[in-house]
Amino acid sequence: MIVVLSGEGPTDLGQCRNAQNNCEDADFQIGPMTVLLDQMLESRLGYQLRSIPGGYQYVSETGLKAREQVRKNNRRQISLVGKKRDQETAYFYINAWMLAEIAMQIEKERDDQVIAVLFRDSDGTRTSISGLWEAKWQSMVNGFGRAEFPRGVPMLPKPKSEAWLLCAAKPTVVNCADLEEISGNDNSPNSAKRQLDAAFGTYMSGDEICDWLDENPIDVERASAMLSFKVFREQLNRALGEVTH
Repeated sequence: MIVVLSGEGPTDLGQCRNAQNNCEDADFQIGPMTVLLDQMLESRLGYQLRSIPGGYQYVSETGLKAREQVRKNNRRQISLVGKKRDQETAYFYINAWMLAEIAMQIEKERDDQVIAVLFRDSDGTRTSISGLWEAKWQSMVNGFGRAEFPRGVPMLPKPKSEAWLLCAAKPTVVNCADLEEISGNDNSPNSAKRQLDAAFGTYMSGDEICDWLDENPIDVERASAMLSFKVFREQLNRALGEVTH
């Protein structure tokens, strides 16, 4: 089994070290959300996928954009979005569609089953348009569906990945669901990023958080009190159920 990832940078799923649009193994700098994902997969697979050569394939945002441009060119500049699709969520839809196509290509080339995980922060604030997180999530689901790829998994923390990490870093939090109400605006004095720094007692890099998560894995049952984590967990389990050996 192969998992194809696409995220936003080193503090979420990771990044390529080779200055390319895609990478694997030593060229892939793993991020905290990949460690979290790997722990969840290990509980089902019985092994760490990151220990398997080629187990993770990473595709950058630029790589998805390049795939989109190729499709546009091939379709004589016909819009991938469509007149009726909300521009606010079109980005998520197209990203999922393009990642699904790349995943299917890898599946064919490697002769192995593939799961695709698309990470995006929703960056919501308490003043965000009602239902915007849900719309972004559904756009990612629809994008995977547009490619007819059944093993696509949206990873859309609310408001951003720091909320999930806070659930792990603050074991005394009664209900992790409250963390989804934190501001996603980094300039807010009580933002998710500032609260995470406070929980750790200092700023920690993506690599340092990876090391910390290896020693302090998230409690998936507690984390599932957060809707954004719960639906991610459900989609991941559904995708794993599609994989046959």
